[in-house]
Amino acid sequence: MSNAYSIVHMLRLCTLLSVAAACTHLYSQSHYMKKEKTMNNHKPSQGPSTWLASIPSLKNAGSFVGKDKQGNQVMLEWQKTTLVSPDFVTAYSATWEIAEHGYTPVEMQFLQAYPEVVGKEAYFKPFEPLFASGVAAVDWRQVEVAMRSVLKGHFVLDPSLYSDAILKAYAHDIIFVVTIKDQATNQQLGFITFMVRVGYAHGDIKVMSFAVSPAHQCRGLGKLLMGAIFNIVPQVKRIFLHTRVTNERALQAYRSWGFMDDQHPVIDHPLNMAHWSCLEYKADQSNVLQKAAALLK
Repeated sequence: MSNAYSIVHMLRLCTLLSVAAACTHLYSQSHYMKKEKTMNNHKPSQGPSTWLASIPSLKNAGSFVGKDKQGNQVMLEWQKTTLVSPDFVTAYSATWEIAEHGYTPVEMQFLQAYPEVVGKEAYFKPFEPLFASGVAAVDWRQVEVAMRSVLKGHFVLDPSLYSDAILKAYAHDIIFVVTIKDQATNQQLGFITFMVRVGYAHGDIKVMSFAVSPAHQCRGLGKLLMGAIFNIVPQVKRIFLHTRVTNERALQAYRSWGFMDDQHPVIDHPLNMAHWSCLEYKADQSNVLQKAAALLK
């Protein structure tokens, strides 16, 4: 799988919510999309975005210090970049070790619940040989190995392989990469990436990817990462994301943070909506994440 293919896939991948962060792109061929139920009733408008235009005025990087539930000090470091920037490639590749352990169980859980997607959705095309003899004959250990390989291709990227079309399509989108580390040991504990795209409504931010190391769950790190959005981009009015319908633990965590069902979701790329839950956090209707942000100094 080429990395040019992967960066488009990543925009689907980033809609996943990692199990690890909970306590947490779509390349689609027309052959498959004819068979999928899609929802695009709130597409971003085209043309210049005053919201996007205001983002470059923000700082390019920064850091915060906070405490987990046990009172241990943690450091959050962030940078502003773009999908096609070498800085993004470096920062995103560095998240793979945590992402591997966060995303793999989420996608495995989904695939075991919906094995029929293999042969129907382009995202799962690499798994077709493993399902050739039917679901009953599948060696799920091999599937997990393949899943890790596929997911790695979405995080460890090579921008030299990007086509001109990819560069043009994503050059102006602004990405924020945030990591959380143990202040004493400098060990990375988790990360979140979020973005603003051309045409997003003023104040809208999309969570791309989000994970906390399984060894450091239930410390309140996920809420600190999500709350950091309000410190980095104070003008945010709404945070939205998509996650697998099978990711119950993540859904429960999001709802406890004030996220609600998104009745009119922004869908950047067609999704099979039978397999995704769309959630949104509105700053004028909840203050859970703002309180988390206030704990960061």
